[in-house]
Amino acid sequence: APACARTREAHDFAMAEPTVGVCWTRNMVTFALDKPGFGLVPHEWGELHTSVATLLLSGEVGVGSCVFTEAPRHVVDRAMRLWTAKRPGLQAAHSAPHYGVEGVPSGSLFDFVLPTSDARSLLAGAAEAIGEGGQVSAMLTKLESANFRNKSSLATKLLSRTGRLANLAAAPFNVTLFLDDDTFFCPPPLPYT
Repeated sequence: APACARTREAHDFAMAEPTVGVCWTRNMVTFALDKPGFGLVPHEWGELHTSVATLLLSGEVGVGSCVFTEAPRHVVDRAMRLWTAKRPGLQAAHSAPHYGVEGVPSGSLFDFVLPTSDARSLLAGAAEAIGEGGQVSAMLTKLESANFRNKSSLATKLLSRTGRLANLAAAPFNVTLFLDDDTFFCPPPLPYT
């Protein structure tokens, strides 16, 4: 199915048109549904928490929020609440309104939590289309041995970036700004006195 159709089938929503939103991709995260606290690795979520919380507290009206990730909504919400406990100044973000979106759980920072693209399948499909189907696996195996910063491999980086690019086509908003996790929003200006 096309990415847009996949996205619209992945969640129920009712939005006023036109829609404007901010999206992030937090892919390749660590979690385990069968472990206490879902086995979350806190540093994987900290910057995203600051980014979305400061968006919601910035005073921007009518701007939605979305994250593409492998983790389900309840795991994402748990990760965000863990970081809010460490940053009480951002607590108010959990009661911010969700513009035009029905069914968002109370206290969630995101209007939409959507499945991230399957980069490995996308690359394999593209290679198959040009008659090079077996090459993707061989390429990823070679790239696994090339280390990148933060102890990840070039294969991990390639899959992460490919997934992010594919997510661009699946945004649930008419107008979308995709941001890096480390982007934060300034507070609203003080009124003139």
